[in-house]
Parts: sequence; structure tokens; C-alpha cells
Amino acid sequence: MRATKTAPSIEDLALFDTCVTLGYMTAGVPSLTPDNILATMDKHDIVEALVHNNEARVSYPRERGNWRLLEWVRGSERLHPVWALEPPADPSPQAARAVVEEMLASGVHVARLMMGVAPPLLWLWNGLCTALEEHRIPCFLDFADTRVHTTATTQSIPSDLDIHNLRDICLAHPHLPMILSHVSGGLGISYTALPLMRRVPNLHLDITCVVDYWRRVVQELSAQRVFFATGMPFYDPAIFVGNVQYARGLGTEEKRDICGGNVRRLLEAVR
Repeated sequence: MRATKTAPSIEDLALFDTCVTLGYMTAGVPSLTPDNILATMDKHDIVEALVHNNEARVSYPRERGNWRLLEWVRGSERLHPVWALEPPADPSPQAARAVVEEMLASGVHVARLMMGVAPPLLWLWNGLCTALEEHRIPCFLDFADTRVHTTATTQSIPSDLDIHNLRDICLAHPHLPMILSHVSGGLGISYTALPLMRRVPNLHLDITCVVDYWRRVVQELSAQRVFFATGMPFYDPAIFVGNVQYARGLGTEEKRDICGGNVRRLLEAVR
């Protein structure tokens, strides 16, 4: 008698991690660097990853960390750079366009919007989001308050007020893909997150730190709204790999979408 296959092979899922932090960490957190990132990915069968620089998240000027990231990933086909951004000081449309044009010219097709520092207010983010939307640049929303270095982790718990304000941004920019990144799970996640996702189709969620909540999103909306992510180096990737690979009630195609298909389609749509 042949055993029933209950999960797709890890190779079949072609894992694409959408939340990886490179750079040196404080004591107690292992650092991911250009010297060890690919070996770590290979250990967990992760094919590709979106990577951002911890320096760009926690210190100014952010440009310094963003440019250093490009040096680290230059020549790699598996590591895709993500720039940490906040609204430019100059509120003119020209200033926002200049930031986005510089990103694209540098080969950066994904942004990480630092909404834990610059709150999700439409009047504050409108210029930058308009420029990003013109090119359909995927935006991962980082609600961690990085002004406090001891909380430099990407994990955060956006408040209901944050989600309420985010609604205005999503509605004003319906063609801008936005992904809630590394929001807390269990009882900590904002009650309003899923109701907002029902109302704005351009808002998505990654699975980092939401071990069960993402399944509810798939069941009530679709697998196209969920992205695989590990939150390395703050979490053990094996937790999230197994969490998707062996998820009950999901078909192989749904798992493929979550594990890489969704983000690859967004990257292909950047113009």
C-alpha cells in the first residue's frame, strides 16, 4: 500500500522569503551578512529572498543603509534589495518622484515603508505613494518604532487607529500593492486588519509572526492575499517553512502562491 502524500515537496514550493533583515544586530540576535545569508537560505530550502538593511531601518540617513545594501547583494540572482523609505522632507511631487526614480535606476523594485516612525496619514504619505503607485512598486509596511534601538526587530502590532488611517491610503492608491509585514499574531493582531483587507483588495499580509491568522485570511479571502516570510534573523525559518508546507486544508497551488507565486507576480508587474 502506498502512503498518501500529504504535503508538496519543499522544492515544489520554490520558497521566496519576503522579510529578511541583513546587517549587524545587538547582542542576543544572530546577524545575517553577505557571508552567511545564502548558506542560511540553503539550510531551509529558501530559493530567493527580499532583503533590507537593518542600518536603513534604525538609523539616519536611511540612504546610507540602502546604498550599503546594494553593495552587499550586487551580482546575486537570489537576493532582491528592498529600500527602507519614509516620506521625503520636501513635500513636492518632484521630490517623491526623484526617490522612486533613483530606486528603479539602482535596480530596486520593492520598498519597505517605515510607518512605525512616520504614521500612516494620507497627507503625509500621499506624494511618495503616488510615485510608487505609478510604477506598481510592492510596498511592505513596517510598523515597528525603530526610534528605540532595543526594538529594532521587524515585529510590530499596528493599532486599530493605524489600520483606520491605513484605510485612507489604500483607498487613495488602489493600484499600489501593500503588504502588512511581520505584524503580531495571536491575540495581539489588530481586530480591524482583516475587515480592512475585505474592503481594500490591494492590502495583503505576510505570515511572519501570525502562525494561525494567515490561514483565516486565506479561507475568507484567498491565497493570493498572503505572502511567505520568516522574519530572519529574529525567528527560526523552519517554523514558517513547516507552517505552510504542512498546512491542512490548502491545495498545492495555494501553497505555491503563498510561498512565492504571489510576490513573483508583483515583481513582474513593476514598470
